Amino acid sequence: MTTTEYLLDSTTDLGAEQLDCLSELLDPASQQFISEVTALPGQRCLDIGSGNGSMARWIAERVRPGEVTAVDLTDSYLRVPSDVTVRLADVNEQLPRGLFDVIHTRLLLMHLSRRRQLVGELANALAPGGWLFIGDQVFSELRVVSAASEADAELFTSVIEATINQVGRPGGINYEWGRQIDAELTRAGLINVDSTEITSTGRGGSTAARLLSNYIRQVTGPLLALGLGEDELDRFHALTADPRLRFWFFSFICSRGQKPLT
Repeated sequence: MTTTEYLLDSTTDLGAEQLDCLSELLDPASQQFISEVTALPGQRCLDIGSGNGSMARWIAERVRPGEVTAVDLTDSYLRVPSDVTVRLADVNEQLPRGLFDVIHTRLLLMHLSRRRQLVGELANALAPGGWLFIGDQVFSELRVVSAASEADAELFTSVIEATINQVGRPGGINYEWGRQIDAELTRAGLINVDSTEITSTGRGGSTAARLLSNYIRQVTGPLLALGLGEDELDRFHALTADPRLRFWFFSFICSRGQKPLT
């Protein structure tokens, strides 16, 4: 990832909170999806866009005495044990070919313009029989189930839609990419391709709601520039703490594919 392609900033306190929320929400699904087929002792593994290191730590626990490399632009909140190699690098840099038994990346490629090319490059970095795992969120499903009033539901929806359509999309985020990964893995020559989708509801005060509030705080400037009022954003943040609010949260799609042995 290059710094110019990512709208959010994981080096701030808000960024740290974002990473922790994502780990709490997504790690169980990612870990189950990987452990079904691989992450075995002695393997060589690569975690790209490691964030706070939660997945790199889990992979390391499973593959010891194997090797784990965690890659990100910053290690501001990266917490990994000493036997995990940390590499501060842009994912667009050339990867070694045919080296890794497991490659995992999550909530990264949807932000990058070279996402399709990168799938091929990641596939080439796999050793024969190695597995590539890509996870991304699909943001088109969020909708209110119930709220204290219709006005609250409309405000919540309008802030989310403005963020997605007027900040995120112009900023290069592809909110449909998660549904395209499966086909891209096949196109990259991988076999045994499978995908799973996790969708659930959230309510005010939940981790999902805290994450939404966090995202909005990180793009407050652009939203105000679009004409949203500070009072509207304050009300949005209050709603994310109100348990009377329930909503369908963004879907999380995990896809995997294996490099042929020959």
